[in-house]
Amino acid sequence: MEEKKIRELVKKHEEHKLSGINLVASENRISPYAAEILASDLAGRYGNEWYGGSKYAMEIYETVEEMAKKLFGTKYAFITPLSGNICNVAAIFAFSNFGDEVAGIPKENGGYPFGYEKFGRKFYPLPTKEYFIDEDKLGNINKEFPLIMLASSTILFPHPVEKIAKKFKGILCYDASHVLGLIAGGRFQKPLKEGAKLMIASTHKSFPGPQGGIILADDAKVAEKIAPFLLFDFDKGIGLIDNPHMNRIAALGAVIEEMMESGKEYASQIVKNAKYLAKCLDDLGVPVKYKHMGYTESHQILLNMNKREAYDYFKKLEKNSIFIDCVGRIGVAEATHIGMKEEEMEEIAHMMAEVYNGGEVGKRASKLAMEFYL
Repeated sequence: MEEKKIRELVKKHEEHKLSGINLVASENRISPYAAEILASDLAGRYGNEWYGGSKYAMEIYETVEEMAKKLFGTKYAFITPLSGNICNVAAIFAFSNFGDEVAGIPKENGGYPFGYEKFGRKFYPLPTKEYFIDEDKLGNINKEFPLIMLASSTILFPHPVEKIAKKFKGILCYDASHVLGLIAGGRFQKPLKEGAKLMIASTHKSFPGPQGGIILADDAKVAEKIAPFLLFDFDKGIGLIDNPHMNRIAALGAVIEEMMESGKEYASQIVKNAKYLAKCLDDLGVPVKYKHMGYTESHQILLNMNKREAYDYFKKLEKNSIFIDCVGRIGVAEATHIGMKEEEMEEIAHMMAEVYNGGEVGKRASKLAMEFYL
């Protein structure tokens, strides 16, 4: 019987992706145990009292919700969002009205490129210097916003959450999508303790979970206001979530268990790896930003290249089985999660430097990758 086309393509994808060193900052590789749960019978099931046979599915949901609260030390956790972007939409709907201005970090300076206008909101760019909020210029803003979204796709250092919270009266929402694993492991910042009222995130970047979203809060009024957009409501109608995908929630729970056990060590190693890789690259002549600041405090490293240079280097690395993204952003979360440490970071840096200088390292890169993936 002829092999099915999709199965063949999935096989090719796995052979291609897992034979390379993945330094894409937005990705991670979940554990085999969590991947097994994603493919379990839960994949086709609901998880509420409306459907017979849901006893254990409901128990899974309740258990994961409580585990999320415990891991992050919060009073409220919403695990229904299917993506980090849906978390953004929920915050926009819950805490602003049609026509309102929402303040945030402009996409040109590393902010998450959310389409505020598509939802009837106006975007007000906070003052920035490169990829950082310009704290000195915050005081020049003489207006208030119902919602301030601290959402960054490029985030190497903590945001000045406390200062922003004191400056504005509106709801401060911290998007932890990229740094959730670091926050879980106590190695970045504590947004809800620093003045943010809401922390939203995707669950598959530095946090090594399945693709999905999570929303965390300590304030009862804030949680109460966002809940209708996230929880099933037959009487008033469904909001943003109908079926939250029970296989995803169970897999998220498996990863939360993992983070409870080894999250601090994992987060610490991420930062060590990122700093060391950045230093090695810099020492070998590959231009890296923010040497004077220690390069990074997250899983991300940023190459000091213009868009054209970064794109050309990205393509050369891809041909040599080293994967970054097209803007020169490097991430070490997945490499760390599969067990790589400083020794491997130095080896990777040498390979990346060879590619930068016109060399070819594809076979060596694949060999190193497969030592950890297989």
